[in-house]
Amino acid sequence: MNQNGEAELGLGEIARDAGVTAWIHATRLTGPAESIGLGATVSVSIASLYKLPLALVWADLVEQGELQASSTVRLRAKERISGPTGTAMLLDDVSLSQRDLVRFMLALSDNAAGDAILALIGRDRVHAHLKALGLSATLIRQGSAEATRALIRDTGAPSRTAAEGVLADPDRVSYTSQYDSALASAGSAEELTAVLRILWSRAGESYEMVRDAMAHQAWRHRIGSGFPHDDVTVWGKTGSLGRLRHEVAVVQYPLEHPVAVAVLTRAARPERHLPRVDTAIGELAREAAAPLRLPVS
Repeated sequence: MNQNGEAELGLGEIARDAGVTAWIHATRLTGPAESIGLGATVSVSIASLYKLPLALVWADLVEQGELQASSTVRLRAKERISGPTGTAMLLDDVSLSQRDLVRFMLALSDNAAGDAILALIGRDRVHAHLKALGLSATLIRQGSAEATRALIRDTGAPSRTAAEGVLADPDRVSYTSQYDSALASAGSAEELTAVLRILWSRAGESYEMVRDAMAHQAWRHRIGSGFPHDDVTVWGKTGSLGRLRHEVAVVQYPLEHPVAVAVLTRAARPERHLPRVDTAIGELAREAAAPLRLPVS
């Protein structure tokens, strides 16, 4: 059995033990090309991970002179989607630069900030740009506000919080179109690591800002948990909705080539808090990245 086949078996065992279906891809970003995958080309609903390819498109447009990173965007409280982080949790109107909105949507997964950047660029423009980059399977069909409306409609709940409660109830069978990669924003583990490859290969202030925002991600309980040493750098972005728990990241050990890894999961159980799954995401990332570790010569 080759190295990839052995890795697939190990990844499958970790996923089964955690009670998840997992789609995984890891690839070395510099040095000799090499990848590890498990269901890496399967299209999966990506929840808030849509903010990562959106950030890539934004950075490209800024570097091309089509957008101004420092220009101000006003987010009105009455028009802004609510949420647990960033501008989405504030009570009043706020004004921020485009680059600060991008930082919030990556580091804090700020829903209102993500919607503002998507509206600024336009969905059709985003898709055309991603297709030109060879990322035709990465589809940002909707922002957080549209996804929330679908979630409320599908569950019959009065609010997003109540809808999430419906999805998390183990005593009832619930469904949302946001689980369906044909209806929600979608991508594959392989294309999400391709987004990271592009972001890490390009020089420019906007790309550096995106990378820095990912280094400041507020949550370290998924991929970060698999690399719990102070000298390992992790740049990450999570995505969560109901049974879906995802993260993509770049991991770098000292004096080694960086490795991009995407771990997308769907849990068998619906509960909101499944720490075993979050821990397994870290284990899966470490297992996928391990064969790709290589010192910089």
